[in-house]
Amino acid sequence: MADAPEGLPDTCDGCECGPAACELPSTVMANAMTCPGGSTSIALDAGAGWDGTCAALPSTVQPDDFASVVYEAPTLSPCTPLATPEPPPVPAMFIRVCAGNTAQDPPGFIPCMQASSEGTCRRGLTRHEFFEQLIDNRACAPCECGPPAGGRCVADIGLYADSACSDRMDAGLPVGLGEMPCADVTSPLPLSAIRATLVEEEPGACSPSVAAVLGTLERREPHVVCSYSEIWWDTP
Repeated sequence: MADAPEGLPDTCDGCECGPAACELPSTVMANAMTCPGGSTSIALDAGAGWDGTCAALPSTVQPDDFASVVYEAPTLSPCTPLATPEPPPVPAMFIRVCAGNTAQDPPGFIPCMQASSEGTCRRGLTRHEFFEQLIDNRACAPCECGPPAGGRCVADIGLYADSACSDRMDAGLPVGLGEMPCADVTSPLPLSAIRATLVEEEPGACSPSVAAVLGTLERREPHVVCSYSEIWWDTP
């Protein structure tokens, strides 16, 4: 039989978040004017989830149609919660019920007796209520991760005159988190493809949430015993 105390913690410990990985930008804006550019621009989009490999543009941008480009910055991906923690353990106390035998009773053994049918103990005895079974219906709410922070991500985004990314036409401009630099392009070649790599990659981190405990402990049939003093506890 077991007895679980009241006031168990209502939060679960142990929420953790995976790293916030560096993600490549996928867009370059070609502008008809030199930096800082004007209102007319052409978005060169390699598509969501781009891994940086050579991406040919749907249509070539001719030299007369652009004089500068604005590079999109790399970003940090959202963090992914790791395994959901378990609810806090239940510090239950257990008693062992056995037939009394004075010759074999262990030191400190305290004899007990059943309570009345109404669950009361006669005067002079201490009442103890236990439960035949505790069913743990608790679970932890899913962990969540806050916005990513920290980290260092620097991308090199190359512009190419051919669709196979063999003829680079820009000098290269490292682009870090939160940056959107503009660069003038003086090459007489058309813009046909883009390619990118991460030249510096230090993942960021996210603060994990504190998961709430959901559900309750279910107590089954109560059992009442009476003793002359503190009963002898036994941990299985």
